[in-house]
Amino acid sequence: MSATDGVRHERIESLSNPLVKELRELRTRKGRLEQRRFMAEGERTLAEAAAGGWRAELLLVTPDAPRSSVAAERVIEVTDEVLAKITGRDNPQPQLGIFSEPDRTARSFTAINPATASRWLMLEAPRDPGNLGSCIRSADAVAAGGVLLVGDACDAYSVECVRATMGSIFSVPIFHGSIEEACELLARWPGETIATAGDAPGDYASLSYKAPAAIVVGTEAEGLSRTLRNACSATASIPMLGRAESLNMGVAAAITLYAAERAQRLGRGT
Repeated sequence: MSATDGVRHERIESLSNPLVKELRELRTRKGRLEQRRFMAEGERTLAEAAAGGWRAELLLVTPDAPRSSVAAERVIEVTDEVLAKITGRDNPQPQLGIFSEPDRTARSFTAINPATASRWLMLEAPRDPGNLGSCIRSADAVAAGGVLLVGDACDAYSVECVRATMGSIFSVPIFHGSIEEACELLARWPGETIATAGDAPGDYASLSYKAPAAIVVGTEAEGLSRTLRNACSATASIPMLGRAESLNMGVAAAITLYAAERAQRLGRGT
């Protein structure tokens, strides 16, 4: 082990090293909850972490890995076999960052200041991590203030979700709250709050999306609950012109987020 510039440099080759077992647990929700850490793989994702000012607790790299731009408290050189053991992937990427999850108090609904962004995305009980990752990426693309997860949501910091965000997990704040807390937040929201619903009378493209707009989306299977729908000031539907009955959460979120961006850019939502 050596240290340069205050960073510890180490090497691990053994699959039985205790740290390998510890980091493997981050593939499970239980392990992430206990350790309050998550994994992010690959040069591009870690570059996004660096751009967002994140610092890794650990940076695991193979000997031939490109130099990472992300800052880290400890840098550990590992074999491909060690990375495969930790990530559960047969061909792991040569860079793996271990990050601390944001403080939960700072990511509660009470910590949200709607005025800090023109658009926000609220998701009720998203279950699929890949779909949630797509929503986070879309929120990043339109410079949304954050993604608000309501109720029993899947883990935004799971390996699958982080991978699906392609680095946007480091740019978009993720907030958590109950349906009661969501209703209280929507009641005091200063802009337009839009519930997406297949049977809504208003077309998504016709709304003003008065800033700050909060777009509220439910799951494809169950849609938005009546409770959250009633808490919003407007409803929006996305026309289904073919045989498909519905759009998945990620697609519905992206369409309405960009409708809000366009309306606000053209002055309708100011």
